[in-house]
Amino acid sequence: MTEGLYRQDPLTPEEREEFEDDLISFSDQGLDLLGEIRGLDVLYAGGSSLLWIEGLSQRAGEGGTVTALDLDQTRVDATAENLERTDLPAPVQLVSGNVFDPPFGPDAFDLVYSAGLFHELDVTGRSAEEALRMLASVVRPGGRVATEDFVNSVPAVQLEDERLDAELALASSGGELFGVGAPGRLVGLHERVLSGVGWRVCAPRAIRHLEKVVLAEEEPATLAALPSGIGERLRERRGALRERIRSEGYTRPATLYVEGRVRAG
Repeated sequence: MTEGLYRQDPLTPEEREEFEDDLISFSDQGLDLLGEIRGLDVLYAGGSSLLWIEGLSQRAGEGGTVTALDLDQTRVDATAENLERTDLPAPVQLVSGNVFDPPFGPDAFDLVYSAGLFHELDVTGRSAEEALRMLASVVRPGGRVATEDFVNSVPAVQLEDERLDAELALASSGGELFGVGAPGRLVGLHERVLSGVGWRVCAPRAIRHLEKVVLAEEEPATLAALPSGIGERLRERRGALRERIRSEGYTRPATLYVEGRVRAG
């Protein structure tokens, strides 16, 4: 929950540099687990973060390609604007679309990768397994699907933040998020769809000054639009969470990296 709007940068230039260095380190932690991907056609599914796009492009190199699929057109447009000022080795294409209905044909990619997709996935009408199957459907036989996401294997303040996000989504739009759960839930999901599944839980990676960024976020507009009783309850929860962040910092969950191969046929 670090993409909310705030009126001005809450960090000093030195803090901003440390914050961004730690974000790069966090993204590299997952991307390094992909191993050698030079020359591959890669789909970055469910996101358009410039940080992950840069990391994938650098690893895919001049012989590869990177396509980012994001449902949020506003984020796609913002990333497109930033890419105009960025020189990357592998060409990048940005596409607005849904992971449940990816706008690509079969055999389009060698690798599908996602970071943080599943815990924010709205599974109100369609399951997380269906989303994974649809992503696997655009991978060439023998290619890989690799995902990383938060898991609840260690206590963390961010887990309460994610639960609050899920409750707000349910109350405001009826959306049911897949959410953060135990590692076995995501591993089992991949084993039902892919072959040769392997996985690894990575220890929480601290992001310096993240608590200042989170505390600077404005109240979600959807909160004010809720019926008074529900809105007040969630507002109290949000206030208690902010006090906890001031006291404990914004401790992060562990992450699970899991990958498998797409079966032929």
